[in-house]
Amino acid sequence: LEAASIKPTPIPRIWLGAPNSIKGPTEVAFHRQSGNNLLLVGQRDEAILAIFSVGLVSLAAQFPRDSARIILCDGSAPGTPPREYLEKLAQTIPHNLTIAKAGDLPEIMKSLADEMARRANDTAAAEGPPTFLFLHGLQKFNKLRWEEDFGFSTPDPDASPNPAVLHNNLICEGTRLGFHVIASCDTYNNVMRMLSRKALSEFEMRVVFQMSANDSSSLIDTPAASTL
Repeated sequence: LEAASIKPTPIPRIWLGAPNSIKGPTEVAFHRQSGNNLLLVGQRDEAILAIFSVGLVSLAAQFPRDSARIILCDGSAPGTPPREYLEKLAQTIPHNLTIAKAGDLPEIMKSLADEMARRANDTAAAEGPPTFLFLHGLQKFNKLRWEEDFGFSTPDPDASPNPAVLHNNLICEGTRLGFHVIASCDTYNNVMRMLSRKALSEFEMRVVFQMSANDSSSLIDTPAASTL
């Protein structure tokens, strides 16, 4: 983290934990292709916080300073141990790391949408530095909640962009341009409330904790999480 210059990694990775078989640490790799977003679902708050912490540090360690953008949106209540811990952790990362509050989401989503549009229209810009958006406690960000009628209503040209629509577009269209979302949510029901079906399909990398057999089957096509 303190190195003055390092060689950037061609494929960013987040390490999730120790393996339970003879292999290297369990990891996810973020390629610039469809589906390369990460979703964590469950009510193991400390474990999710640990994965987020390792993710922030490991990504920062793979890039020279200011060559990757990291945005952390924390849904924890102010003054709580998780909020204080993440804020303290962020201070140790000498990179372009932004800690955002719920009220900052409209501005952040608009800036990301503008950058996406610029990269989509410029071949050189499309290879720009990667951006990682961490959403800790997705269910707490009501402004990002997807409503099905978004796709059928006629947009008001004078209205400000809807953060939920921009968030949905970022998940569905951003990975090929270097934008990746790492989100945690407490339950499967809240995942379905917050994300469109298309957006959920773009989270091809998923971590699940103990949950019902039905919820496990819906998320990972196996009831295995019910036996954790």
